[in-house]
Amino acid sequence: MSGLGGFGGWRPALREARTGWPVLVVLAVVSAVLTVVSLLWPPVFDGLSTKELNRRLAAAQVDGPLVTARATVHAPRNFYGQSTAPQFGSLDSDLTRVGESMRQGSSGELAHTLVRVSGWAQSDGMDLSGAGVARPHGRAGSVSLAYAQDAADRVRWVAGRAPGQPDGAKQAPIELGMSRKGLAQFGLAVGQRVQLSGQTGATEAVVVGEFEPLDGADDLWRELPLLNEPLDAAVPEGYIRYGQALVAPAGLEAMEARGSLSLSATWAFGVAQQPWGNGGTAAGVRELASGAKGFKRSAVDRVCGEIVSDAAPCSAGVRTVTPPQVQERLSALVDRFAEQRARTVSLQSFALAGLLAIGVSTAVAAARLGARRREGVLALQRARGAGEPALAAVRLLEAAPAVLVGVLAGRAVSGPLAGERPLGAWWPAVAAAVLVAGAPAAAVWWQGRAVRRAGREPVQRRGVKRALGLSGRLVLEGAVLALAAMGVLQLRLRGALAPGTADPDPQLALVPVVLGLAAVVVVLRVYPVPLRVLTGWARRRRGAVALVGLSQAGRRSAAAATALLVLVPALACAVFGALVSGTVRHGRVEAAQWRTGGDAVVLGPSQRPLPLEELAKVPGVGGVLPVRGGVAALTADEDGSVVKGVGLVGVDQAALAGLEPGSPVAAALAAAGLSAPLVAGAELPALADAGTAARFPDGSFDADAGASRFRVRIVGVLPAGADRDRAIGPVVGEVGGGPLLVFGGPAAERLPRQTGQRNAAVLFAEPGRAGSPAGAQRIDGARLRSVVAASAATAGAGGAGAAGGAVLRGAPVEVRDLAGQLRESADDGLVSALELAFRSAAAIGLLLGLAAVVLELLLGSAERGRMLAYLRTLGLGARAAAGVQLVQLLPVMAAAVIGGTLLGLGLPWLLGPALDLRAFTSGPGAPAFAPDWAAIAVAALALLVLVPCAAALEGVAGRRRVPQLLRLGEGAQ
Repeated sequence: MSGLGGFGGWRPALREARTGWPVLVVLAVVSAVLTVVSLLWPPVFDGLSTKELNRRLAAAQVDGPLVTARATVHAPRNFYGQSTAPQFGSLDSDLTRVGESMRQGSSGELAHTLVRVSGWAQSDGMDLSGAGVARPHGRAGSVSLAYAQDAADRVRWVAGRAPGQPDGAKQAPIELGMSRKGLAQFGLAVGQRVQLSGQTGATEAVVVGEFEPLDGADDLWRELPLLNEPLDAAVPEGYIRYGQALVAPAGLEAMEARGSLSLSATWAFGVAQQPWGNGGTAAGVRELASGAKGFKRSAVDRVCGEIVSDAAPCSAGVRTVTPPQVQERLSALVDRFAEQRARTVSLQSFALAGLLAIGVSTAVAAARLGARRREGVLALQRARGAGEPALAAVRLLEAAPAVLVGVLAGRAVSGPLAGERPLGAWWPAVAAAVLVAGAPAAAVWWQGRAVRRAGREPVQRRGVKRALGLSGRLVLEGAVLALAAMGVLQLRLRGALAPGTADPDPQLALVPVVLGLAAVVVVLRVYPVPLRVLTGWARRRRGAVALVGLSQAGRRSAAAATALLVLVPALACAVFGALVSGTVRHGRVEAAQWRTGGDAVVLGPSQRPLPLEELAKVPGVGGVLPVRGGVAALTADEDGSVVKGVGLVGVDQAALAGLEPGSPVAAALAAAGLSAPLVAGAELPALADAGTAARFPDGSFDADAGASRFRVRIVGVLPAGADRDRAIGPVVGEVGGGPLLVFGGPAAERLPRQTGQRNAAVLFAEPGRAGSPAGAQRIDGARLRSVVAASAATAGAGGAGAAGGAVLRGAPVEVRDLAGQLRESADDGLVSALELAFRSAAAIGLLLGLAAVVLELLLGSAERGRMLAYLRTLGLGARAAAGVQLVQLLPVMAAAVIGGTLLGLGLPWLLGPALDLRAFTSGPGAPAFAPDWAAIAVAALALLVLVPCAAALEGVAGRRRVPQLLRLGEGAQ
């Protein structure tokens, strides 16, 4: 006997490999699919993530530049400190030099993200006078001169021309361009001469053109809103009308020659992500956030060098500048994005791990089919003395080349599809390929184990097996269940993923896979019980179709393990994805409603009153609820402990109850009796959140609200979920998620007006009913925004306020409508990427499940065909025979649907705090689980359709291998 261990040699092995090519093809295809998925998963997600980051950057810049730098530009002087103005043509180049110097001083991902920089400079305000010039409010208006580098691309000249260089440096009129509203409100016309008077003297100017903005929402008009429309601002003596005029750089250079010593300069940096950029990757996000936080230091170093002092201003060409003051909102936006991206990656890792497990299970089904088809050959080889290691080694040598070909094919396909992005890590594909290649060897070994057990007397059990009466199967099942329990326990004890961790979470990926194996173990143990009940029911009924089909399903219940090993995890993945998707989308809708409060809301700076009466007259508004907000530090009288960052919310409980009858906050405030009048200097009664109230029962505090101090006394506890009350949601979201105090009645009116904090006016289209998109559409949005733009609250407010940044900067004015918030909540690329991951994994998993069912049916096709031939010989019709085949599949389908659905729905409870979805919703708390039942029904229906399709495919493939009728002397077995 030649060969390894009694095996017939390598040539017979090669012949066997040629006969087993269908199984090798299946292994190669499975390996290729798993390789493509593993390698393409990261680059595809990185592309979607980068696209979503770019969308968020663009949306955030609607409210103003994310990165700005401000400095004072000093007039040009020589070595001796003497003015050398004017130097026509130097201002524009100096602004460019400073802006580009700061932009090019950035490095890494920030350098790729800062795609452009635009600068503008403006003079101090000067009194406007002259023949025919209006004197609003009985005094001269104030006008400053502004030059913007890219103004030419942002305006359209409707009359006259753009300003140019004055004819003379010190005496010729400065050429001005003004908007239509500026001309009207100052009583000017194109061609009119005016006088500008300031601290450095007076100069003559002439209006040479009238312009209008091409886009009134871009950076220029947000940062220099007075260019477009003047503003009446309150001063101690009354009101002053402030405005701005557009000039050429030579106009400001001429002002320097006439005594202007300095200009205020601003540089706005445009940020964007290119489609091929790396800002959406894990390393790119970290690098971008770090670069944004360090941009202030790098900008100063780039412009001024390492040594900065007031005595030696920084050089800026022919001028000098003060060290630039950088304001950036980019790092906060990127940090929030990084947290949500990390949660997306950790959840996607579960989908990827589940898909790899399903692919390996499909390979196991193919290996079992191959071992069954070679059963006779393997038995002969064993009889000739071949050992199990030799037989398994040969199967491994057969499968390894096929799997290698599949891996290389998957790599060849993945490269072009990934484009310029790097492929994902190789280790998931390699791990899956190793398991797929080892499946045929494991199947042969398992078959040999069954042969050995069948051919010998029962052995006396020893050790633990004897003490506990355990079989090998029970030990294996117990190990799987114990491993699943330990994984769940460790996940629940560990809690949620640390914020900012953007790498895949192996534990969160593998524990659900082990839970899938545990679910299959449970399903296989429970599977025979209802099957026996149904078989007994079929015996009592007439007809042989149900009885024969269920009996055959019971005889092959052990063979259903492979099909369930694929179908249960595949359906569980689909159900879990639908649950996560439904929960996130429902949570985002609730968060949008919470941020809006009612049908719309107006948020304005606390120190300026909102126009409540005017808002109530806007068409479609049925009620207005004012809500005040603030933040304070509390010092307890009992032990002097200090609680910082306490949110303060003030609301009239009667108005709240009238507009939102179901409000738990209104009921709690009314029950506490907070409507009683208060004497001057009295403590302000408030309801506290449960944690603060338990820590300081009936406590009194000194409250420090910055410029204001007052006394606070806790008189009750807020109901559970008070911070989720929609009506006060806009203000609760402003004051943060820390300790919370809610004031009602007179106490709410006495809350201090804090700079940097915002109050809200919550608008209801129909009092007594919660906000809805239909209600929001009834409110006249254009009229609402015009009322807000004309109010005193917008004076000096940044952001979306019509006069943002005019006089001073405070909390921005913002108008939110429910319909807009709902549209924004539905447009999230990371949520879409998460849904795509689960849907793709479910679709591929169900297709692999179809292949596994086909392979499992082929495994028993000969036995099943002979049984049907026997029944056909006895007179069973063709339809009845088809019915028998379908009934055989029904128990497997039912077990897969029930087991997969229950596992998918139970995963959130099993995973516990590790499944944290708050990063996706940005609401007041963790969203309640809300499965997408339609998607779950589609997944279950797909499985119910695929399994009969698998039976039909198997019937077509095996039609020639089984007899239709038995010949004389043949049996059914």
